[in-house]
This record gives sequence, structure tokens and C-alpha cells, in this order.
Amino acid sequence: MMTNSDLWLKANKNSALLDAVHECNLEDVASMSTLRKLWSIEEISIAASLLDARKRAAEKISNADSILSDSIGVQQATSTEIAKHKSKRFVTDGPVYDLCCGIGADLQELPMQTIGVDNDPLRCTMANFNTGKETICEDVLLMDIPSNALIHIDPSRRSGTKRLHGLDTMKPNIEAILDIASKAAGGCIKVSPAVNLDDLESFSIPLELEYIEEHGRVVQCVIWFGSLAKTSGSVSACSMTLGKSVSGVPEFSTFTNNLIGWILEPNPALERSGLHCTLAKEFGAKELAPNLGLFCAKEECDSDWFQQFEILETTPLRIEKVKRTLAELKCTQVEVKTRGKTIDPNQWQDTLSSKASGELLTVFALRLGKNRTAIITRRLGRR
Repeated sequence: MMTNSDLWLKANKNSALLDAVHECNLEDVASMSTLRKLWSIEEISIAASLLDARKRAAEKISNADSILSDSIGVQQATSTEIAKHKSKRFVTDGPVYDLCCGIGADLQELPMQTIGVDNDPLRCTMANFNTGKETICEDVLLMDIPSNALIHIDPSRRSGTKRLHGLDTMKPNIEAILDIASKAAGGCIKVSPAVNLDDLESFSIPLELEYIEEHGRVVQCVIWFGSLAKTSGSVSACSMTLGKSVSGVPEFSTFTNNLIGWILEPNPALERSGLHCTLAKEFGAKELAPNLGLFCAKEECDSDWFQQFEILETTPLRIEKVKRTLAELKCTQVEVKTRGKTIDPNQWQDTLSSKASGELLTVFALRLGKNRTAIITRRLGRR
């Protein structure tokens, strides 16, 4: 009797089925009837799921056009670039385990001797197919982890199709994961970007928290522990966009209401890590308001970690005032940014941009203390 894994492998080899499903509108009754004459509903469904997964993986996974996966597997998978970034710490000739390996996106980039482990037979089949590495279908809680092993663990954070964010929502739960981690030499745990360093105060092993940005969003947080934690108790920010990382201890901001010079907008990973205040201080930049995340510097700073905007004018945050000031600057198109939902940026942008010509300026619509202020700026590099 064929298993579900066998059916997926069979469908993947059936190029005629894949081509037919690719060319067919599955919502069309006549088209489905034609397919049903040649293949079962289950085969058609698997082929459609496989093709959808490859489409979703196109900008995320390097071997997207040949992977064996469903769409959920791709959604949960780490991108190839982030997997490569994490794998750089796994320098060892000893045993390595990728626990809860899913379709094998991280497993692909981990050392050759890495063994993938998952309690779902189909996921193990997919990971083995996608990486060519050994996979074991087993409950990670029942495994004997060698004391010299490094582990990568990606616990489930979903309930149905909903993504969960708390440490207490993971499966295996955080207590079980800590028990596994305490038995290994080191490794990393993939968690929600919503996790903070304060949430990990009960951890009894050395750790480092890393936030990773990709395509302008913080998409992953990693707890490095044991031998793979570079600096115990520190926080790191990694930008895949910039190809840079920075580590340190978050510091408190100093503040200013003197809106002269440049607005500094931190990279999302830098801000999420709390290191934006630390780096801003190096340039003499001060935050515009507590927890706002935007800084003002008297001069342009030499750092890729901040988008920089030259301050041209300030005005009370009333749309007629802003429109009048933009007209004086001969600006007919703007991008609008805000913090704390002070205004609807899309609505303001539509109102303030009369036509797509002239210089593009950036308007920051902010609540600074008791005042609502518009700061009209020019993004660095635009003239």
C-alpha cells in the first residue's frame, strides 16, 4: 500500500501530470473532468500543491523549481540566504542535528554530516529529497543527543494557519527545548521576532539573541546558546539587505526637540534589537521622543544602518499646512511615513501627491510629546 510520501514522490516524477495541472484551470469543471480521466483527485491535488509551493518558493529558496514541498512547508521554511548566514556558526566535525527540520531549508546549508529529524514522515521525505541528507522520523523529545553535538531547532509556532508568537506557544514547549539544549554543546533555536531578551531571563545556559531582517522586515529571531553564543547576554542585529551584522548591549536614548539637520531611520533589525539607540549615540544623534525609534543628528552620519533624511521644513501636522509648504518647495509627489498610527499615511500620500513629477520628498507625520508635527525631508541620495 502506498504511503502519502510515496504518492508525493510519484507525483513529482510524473512530468505529464505536472505539465497538465500547470496548464489547467482547476476551477473549471470541464478541465478537471479531462484530468480525472487520467489521474485521481489525490494525484491532481498533490501536483497542484507542489506547483503552488514551487511558485511561492521562487524568491525564497535557491532550488525552488525542483523542491518537494507543499505551500505550508515553504511558508515555514527559512530562506536560503538566512540559512547560509546561520550555518556559518556551525563549524564542526562533530555531530549536528536539525530538529523539527521541516522541508529541509536549514538542513540544506548545515554541515554535510547534519541529520534532519522530524516527527512527520512526509516532512522527513521532503527534507531528504531536497537535501540528499539523512533524515530520521522521530519525536525529538525522545532522542539521545550526544554531549558534543550542535543542534538547530525550529519548533512549530502555528495553530492551523495562524502563526503564534509567544515562547509558551511553541511545540515542543520551551521547557522541553531548554532540556534538549542543555544536553548539547551548543546551537540555536528559531523563535518569533516578538521575543525579547527579558523573556529569556530564566534560561540557565549562556545565550545571545539575534534578530534577522530580510527585504525590509524582521523575519526571524534566533537564540544562540552554549558554544555558539558569541557573547553571552548580548543582542545582535543582522541585515540580509545590507549584508552586515552588529552586536552589543542596548542602551537608553537621549532626546531632542531641536529639528535641525537629519532624521535617522534605523534598519528594522537594528531597531528590534534595541541597538539603534547604541549606534545613534556614536553619531551624536538623539531620539525625537521616547520609544519613537527615529533620531535627529546635526550632520549626515556614515552608517548604512540608518536611512537618512535631510530636514527641509517643519510645520504643524495639518494637511493644508503641509500642502502649502510642499507647494513652496515646488514638490508635487511625496512619500509619507508615520509612527504610532498618528495618521493614515496612504490617505495623506494620495492627498498630497498631485502628479508624478518634480522632486520626491518624504514627510514624517509624528506625535512629539504634546505636539503633532510634520517634518518635510529629502532622502539621502535624492536631489
